[in-house]
This record gives sequence, structure tokens and C-alpha cells, in this order.
Amino acid sequence: MRVVTSAIDGAGKVVYLDGELGKGGEGSVFAIRANPNSVAKIYHHAIANDKQDKIRTMVNLKSDSLFKFTTWPTDILRDSKGQIIGFLMPRLIGKEIHKLYGPKTRLLEFTNATYSFLVHTAANMARAFATIHENGHVIGDINHGNFYVSDRAMVTLLDCDSFQIGTPSKLFKCEVGIPMYQPPELQEVTSFRDIIRTQNHDNFGLALFIFLLLFMGRHPFAGRYLGPGEMPIEKAIKEYRFAYSNSAQAKMMQPPPGTLNMGNIPFQLAGLFERAFSIDGFKDNARPKPEEWIYALEGLSNSLQKCSHKEGHVFSKVNKSCPWCELENKTGAVLFHATIFTRSQAISSFDLSRIWKQILCVSEPGTSIVLPTPSSIVVTPDPLLLKQSKRSKLRKGLTAIPLVIGFITLLTFPDTWFITMLVTGIVTSVIYRSDNSLNKQEWIKKRNEAQQRWDDISNRWRKEASDEQFKQKKGRLDKAKQEYESLSQLRAEKLKQLGLNQQKAQLRSFLQRYRIDDARIDGIGQSRKATLEAFGIETALDITTHSVRQVPGFGPTYTKKLMDWRNGIERSFLFNPKQGVPQSDIVNLDRDIAAQRKKLEQELLAGPNQLLQIGNQIKVKRSALWSEVEQAAKDLAQGICNVQHL
Repeated sequence: MRVVTSAIDGAGKVVYLDGELGKGGEGSVFAIRANPNSVAKIYHHAIANDKQDKIRTMVNLKSDSLFKFTTWPTDILRDSKGQIIGFLMPRLIGKEIHKLYGPKTRLLEFTNATYSFLVHTAANMARAFATIHENGHVIGDINHGNFYVSDRAMVTLLDCDSFQIGTPSKLFKCEVGIPMYQPPELQEVTSFRDIIRTQNHDNFGLALFIFLLLFMGRHPFAGRYLGPGEMPIEKAIKEYRFAYSNSAQAKMMQPPPGTLNMGNIPFQLAGLFERAFSIDGFKDNARPKPEEWIYALEGLSNSLQKCSHKEGHVFSKVNKSCPWCELENKTGAVLFHATIFTRSQAISSFDLSRIWKQILCVSEPGTSIVLPTPSSIVVTPDPLLLKQSKRSKLRKGLTAIPLVIGFITLLTFPDTWFITMLVTGIVTSVIYRSDNSLNKQEWIKKRNEAQQRWDDISNRWRKEASDEQFKQKKGRLDKAKQEYESLSQLRAEKLKQLGLNQQKAQLRSFLQRYRIDDARIDGIGQSRKATLEAFGIETALDITTHSVRQVPGFGPTYTKKLMDWRNGIERSFLFNPKQGVPQSDIVNLDRDIAAQRKKLEQELLAGPNQLLQIGNQIKVKRSALWSEVEQAAKDLAQGICNVQHL
């Protein structure tokens, strides 16, 4: 490995190198003395003539459009013998993209990033791909180490010397690639040296990283396999087993728990993912192009709305409610912070005393009028019933006629006694039964119907005309007032609890700094690390025996390796009692208190109008129902009177 302190640029000037900024497999990056905007990449070993030609060609192809999204070579660097040993390039700004799409590292590295920021980043990534393709090149080696993101959501691609560079006379191929980011058709390639990369290959990687950004770092092919055996990510890619697809069930795949689904994003975006990860996207060379993603992501950006419950949550209007609140409640994880928060932001123009006076000034509807007692209402029997009663008495009097005739017949013709008694009984029965027995049932039926109407209207009156709803609302407002007044005390209690849990808090913060993705754990490569991340395990803090055993393909052996790694890190932890409560924990506490304060303020501010509306509704209901109440009471009183008369 060569040691270099200076080099000669294309104009023959000496370039002096300062401290090493980073080191990779094939070279190191150095600061440039007296030039803070540029850095130098110096290869560890001598490079082949073909590689030197490639760097020379890239310098000649440099353009402002490429500099906007890449660390494209700006000049060659030679040694004293004239051999190219590296090149100059713009200084990289930003952080690795996995620190943004991984929820836990995002909270530390991109504190103020909301979902809107992720969408903008995804759109800028598509713009970067579009620019490279427009210049006739292909990225080829797409992986999470090659993308950096600034605090303004700008995406920069590095390691440009690995790109496939196209010129009219020669094609410089991309000779490397990480399988878990490569399309299905390249999964069994043992060497990329003879492979000509296409823009359609790149389009698979672009879709994959947009998915990682929008779906909280979940790899689209890392899911729960429902068939026998294991399903590594590379195999799932090769077999088009997109875990979030509408046809995932047919492919025997399920998305991991605690994730978004395709219904949480606009239909157009979901369709692009289906095309990108399906066999049709390969066969028809039809994976979505960068321009399609830009258009769809701009549409998503324009459709984002703020959550009414939690500051920092924004989501697409295709959702009926905030999906982030739902996921945080389900998993217990925090996905987004609010914007930078200081306690001074908690001070608002909200005046509790003034609002509470307004609430108290709303006049109560009062208790409802006591319902009348139907049995106490004075009524007379129905005229029709009186008429029927008169007729009934007349009929009963007529029953004496056949009896008299029968008696005379028996005296006159004693031998006909049987026939005489039979006829007399039948005639008497017919006359008697023609009485008002049928009418009596009708009057009872009318009384029962009146009773049912009275019961129904009485229930409605108690439910709709009561002041109970007004009292309940006022009670809830009173509770909100008490909670609002106790927020300072609640913060003090929680801060005290944080102090008591200081050692645990320091340990959590310590473990969270160790990303699994950066660790070297025997047998756990990039594919398995991506699977862990897809199931929400990003850092040493996330590793527990239970959490790891929930991940497909991680049995006792791999669980033990991960636990050993975590335990080794934990053993190196030293508690510092002078350190105090981590500032991040205090910031999180103040954010929670501020969110609770805002929610209570909104509830109390709306209180006067809501109470007034409830009171008016009760009064309107009472007015509308009272005439029905009076009529129902009168009808029931009449029914009772009629039946009693019978």
C-alpha cells in the first residue's frame, strides 16, 4: 500500500494532501491543503491502464449537471512517474442514506426529518438517477454506502469511478455489485466484469431505495416466508417475491409486522412499485424510469397533510387517519420527532382563565320538563265506545225473548223438549255472541298501541331532551382544564423519573449508537442485516432474544451471536453519574408535553362553541318532541279510560 503526501494534477501543479478523511477497499480520501471544497481519492495500489483511461475519460466528461448530484472526478492526480494514482473530486456533504431511512438512527442523525423530508429525498434520488442516465452512464453498483443525504434532502452519489461509463468509442464497465440491491436477472452472476449494465437494471435499484425511504428502511423483499425452509433476500429477489405486493400471498410472502402497507401510499406510487419488482418490469424493459418516480413523488408531496394529534407526523391524504400514530401505538417505537423544540415554544397566547370564563358563561339548557302522568289526565270514554255499550245492553235484553218462547213451547208441546231447548240455546247464544266481544279486543289493542307510543316517546325524551350530554361535555372540559393546569407538575415528575432512570437512559443511548449494519458478526452479512432491519432491529439496543427469534431465519445460533455482540458492547459501558439526564431524553419529554398541551388547548378552545351547540340542540329537540309527548300521553289516558269503561 502506497504512502502519498502529494500528487500532480492535470495542469502539472503539485497538490498537497492533508489528513485522511475516509478509507475504502480500493482507496482513501484525503483533504486538500488550501482547498476546502475539494478532496483527493488516492488508490492504495497501482491501477491498470484501463482504469486510468476510465478516470481520464470521466474527467473529460464532467459537467455541472453531474456535479449537482455526484462527486464526479474534476481532475486527474499523477505520481512523479506520470501514472494516474487518483483524482480530485468535490467534497462530500451529508450523511449515509441508511442513517435517514432507518427510524432509530434518523432520530439521532436527522432529528427534524419528517415524512415530507423522506419524500423529497426520494424525489431527489430519482433526479440524480435521471441526470446520470441522461449523460449516457449507468450506476451499476447501487448500495447504501454510495448515497449521501444533506440536511436539505439533497442526494449525492459517490464512488463514481465504479459507474459504467459510456462513450461513442468505448464502454467502461461497472465490475462490482451487492446482490441484495441488484435486480432478479443479475442474482446468480458470479462476476460483473463481463456484464453490460442497463438503465433498467438501475431502475430496479432506484425503486428499491425509494421503497426503503418511504417504508422506514424495510427492504421490499425482506418479509415472512410462509413456505418451508428459509427465504434469503437474494433468493426472494430472484423469484420476484415482493413481500408487500398485492400478489404476495400467491408468492407465499407476508410483510413484517409493524410496517406500512401499499394502501398507505397513493395508488399511482403503489403501481410503480408493483411494476418495478415484477417479472413484467424485467421482460418488457419496463421498470419505472426516474422521471415517472419524480412525477409520482411530487404528487405525494403535494398531498401530504399534518396529523392533528402529534407534531412531526405528516402523511398522504389517501389515509383516513395518521398511519404513524397507529404504528407508534402498535410497536411502541418513535418514528418521527417534531421540529426542533425548545421549552420557550411551549409558551403560547392561550389564556386558560379567559377560555374557562367563556365556558362558564354558556347557559345550561336546564333540567328537562317532567313528563305528564297519563293516568292523571281526566278524559271521558270515547263516544263510539258509549254508543257500542248502548247497543250491547239492548242485545243482552233481547236474549230473554228466545227463552220466553222456548218456555211457552215446552208447556205447549212437552214431547219436543229436546229440540226446543237446543233451538233456544242456539238462538240465545247467537244473540249474545253478537255482542261487543270483538270490539272489546280492538279497544284493548288500541290501549296497548298507545302504551307503546308513550314508552317510545318517553325514552326519546329522556335520551334527547335530557341535559346529560351537556353535563358530560362540561365534565370533560373540566377534566381537560385540570390536566392543563397540572402539565408543569407532570413534566417535573417525569423529569424526576428520568433522573432515577439515569443509568438505564445512558445505557440505552450508548447501545443505540452501535448499528448492526456497521458490525462484523460471523455469519451475519448484509442480507441478514437487511432482514433484521426489516423487522425493526437496527441497533444493539434492539437486540433481545425474543425480538431476534421473531425474525425468519434467525434460530438459536444466530440469536446467540447477536446477543454475544450486544453483551460485549454492554460490558464496555461505563455509567457517568455526573453526566445527568441525556439532553435527547429531555427534548423528547418536552415534545410530548408540548403535544399534550396543544391537544388540550384545542379541546378547551373549541369548548364554548361546542357547549352552545349542544345546548341549542337540546332546546330544539325539547320543542320538537313536546307536542308528541302531550299527544302520546293524551292517547294513553284515553286508552286506559276506554278499557276501564269496558
